[in-house]
Amino acid sequence: MKTETLEYYAEAFLLENFNLPLNISIRISKRMKSKLGAFLIKYKNKSVYSKEIVMSYNFIVHNDQEAILDVLYHECVHYALYTLNKPFRDSDAEFIQTLDALGISKTRSYHYKGNAYLYECPKCGYQFTKKVKGYNKRYICRYCRSKFVYRREITA
Repeated sequence: MKTETLEYYAEAFLLENFNLPLNISIRISKRMKSKLGAFLIKYKNKSVYSKEIVMSYNFIVHNDQEAILDVLYHECVHYALYTLNKPFRDSDAEFIQTLDALGISKTRSYHYKGNAYLYECPKCGYQFTKKVKGYNKRYICRYCRSKFVYRREITA
């Protein structure tokens, strides 16, 4: 799914449900690994500098259209409530009620699907996966204190 397609669906969703235009950009990020999507507000000198919706590239590539649109609409609800000066955070009651009324999933409803990296401790054989590369350069094994070795890339 391309940025233009996401913008089309977001524009239609916001007009239909909140009577608001989409006045922010939507960006697809290849660096976003821990989140599937985010509504970002950047501040500079205590005033709003910019706003955007960011979607994870790996999430878009490895999921179906229904899941992608569900996450996109979730982020659009954040944006719409923020624009209407209403509580827009994940834990706010009005935000949760709005999601329920629109039939949109809450945060952490989907699990990560995409590329992960397998690491192993050469001494004790402890294995684990991480979504980031270079984990072996920064951390040591908690059991035997030796450095991890990168084994291979896997699809999670």
